[in-house]
Amino acid sequence: WVIDTACAQLAVWRDQGIAPPRLAINVSMQQLKHAEFTKHVRRALDKYAINPALLELELTESVFADDGAGAALDRLSQLGVHLALDDFGTGYSSLNYLRQYPVDTVKIDRSFLEEVPQNPASATLVETIVVMAHALGKRVVAEGIETVEQLDFLRERHCDVAQGFYLARPLATPAVTELLHARTMAAREASDVRAAG
Repeated sequence: WVIDTACAQLAVWRDQGIAPPRLAINVSMQQLKHAEFTKHVRRALDKYAINPALLELELTESVFADDGAGAALDRLSQLGVHLALDDFGTGYSSLNYLRQYPVDTVKIDRSFLEEVPQNPASATLVETIVVMAHALGKRVVAEGIETVEQLDFLRERHCDVAQGFYLARPLATPAVTELLHARTMAAREASDVRAAG
């Protein structure tokens, strides 16, 4: 139901010309282990004519504790959806997993960012995760951004994406739609100004 609803909403935003570059959905271990899960995802993508690259499935590190996870991740990756490792560093962390499995995105857990940039050890750890993930060809998302100092720190270290209350609180669909409309209009106006200048 969640996958279908998310794809339906993404199709609405696409048809309105305001779709985000990617929509992330949390996936539990139980879902991933379900024999038909990849087929459910494929069905929803086909039903709403969604490009698989627009969908990102977020998994926690606990998925790596299951021997059957690798095959399921491979099937999803072959489908063309992106896979994100959520809450990186809080579970069964092994850098080898990032090399072994088809994970596209590493999401740094908010607990690592709580004392950034004030605490040098925390700052070094976050910077190391960003550098390491980029060296492995992974996109990096930092979770739990609550201050402009944290955001500036991440920008300086070329973190790809930041999320947290400083940027936006969780929103209902109508509010997200308004936000996407506003961003799209602002981008168009900026493009018009550049074209006219």
